Amino acid sequence: MHICMVVFGDLSFDFRVYREAVALREVGHTVTIVASDRLTDGQVLPEEWEEFDVRLITVDPTTSLRISYPFFWLRAGRLLRRVPADVFHAHDLDSLWPAAVAARRCRVPLVYDSHELWTEQASLVGRGIIRAFWRWLERHLISRVDRTIAVSPSIGGILARRYGLGDITILRNLPPSRPPLLSNRIRRELALDECCVILLYQGGFLTDNGLSEQISAMATVDSAALVLVGSGPVEEQLRKQVDDSGLTDRVFFLPRVPFPVLHEYTCSADVGLCLIKPSGNSFYYSLPNKLFEYMQAGLPILASNSPEIRAVVEETGAGEVVDAADVEAIGQHLRAFIADPALRKRYSDASLKAAPSYTWEEEAQHLVALYSSLLSPGRGDEDE
Repeated sequence: MHICMVVFGDLSFDFRVYREAVALREVGHTVTIVASDRLTDGQVLPEEWEEFDVRLITVDPTTSLRISYPFFWLRAGRLLRRVPADVFHAHDLDSLWPAAVAARRCRVPLVYDSHELWTEQASLVGRGIIRAFWRWLERHLISRVDRTIAVSPSIGGILARRYGLGDITILRNLPPSRPPLLSNRIRRELALDECCVILLYQGGFLTDNGLSEQISAMATVDSAALVLVGSGPVEEQLRKQVDDSGLTDRVFFLPRVPFPVLHEYTCSADVGLCLIKPSGNSFYYSLPNKLFEYMQAGLPILASNSPEIRAVVEETGAGEVVDAADVEAIGQHLRAFIADPALRKRYSDASLKAAPSYTWEEEAQHLVALYSSLLSPGRGDEDE
């Protein structure tokens, strides 16, 4: 089967798309990826993508999304006409429109892979007109979808109830099975003392994702460094907060790291932070990949007290949960982690013990099964 994935996003940092493409290729499918090219001058895709037919559409990363989206949809629509796909697979709502048009034109199945509860992102809270557009678009296109994928059970349940959908495949953001590494990457790059406890956040710098509170909490924390690995629209605002608060000796920024080398950075930290504020239902019901990447690295975890995240932390005993909007409580937990190496060791051991239960190798079987269900009787294998 020839599968064409459509992605509006940076493939350099989208490990979910890569994992799915690899899983499908390994069982004999051909995979083409049509994606936006948001790389700056001198950047190239990680060499892992050379294994696939990747067709990039250049989109200026500095342009407003109100312009970038229509531009991408138009160009993607034209490009998809030249892809002889048996299935079109849209990664998130912002790529569903061109994928749906292509699937209808070719009379082939359409898969909608919802990486989050798109219409209830924190960035859409208080933006009624834009939010209404995305809700209209999802409701308008969902009837054309043959299979739906959701990133967490809660989000899958919401989509099923909202649109009267049948079975939804839950495909969590789990990392491949990897042993922890003996790494000193962050400490070396930032020239941090050996006795300094490294508190790590890795991921996007997004509206209301809890980073401001974590920075504020550092005012009450000694002998530790908060290291933020990533990028995003509020980065300058966060940097200004650090400067204005006089925390430049405790809070550090590192740029986004391509997924092939991210594990080395994760393993060089001492505590993993997954403090996502419930400022939108997408965040509230999220199950971030960073949570499981911390486990693979054997990190003790301080996480949000939200349903999906709390369930994992409590089940595994890999850390503690806290109200991600409560600066004082965050500071208390961080100080306890820093002051008690034995506590960190206990949570670290629990992370390592739990990690094999949360691996992509097992999770990928749900994706493989979904595509097997799309193989109608009598369909030939010439494209496999």
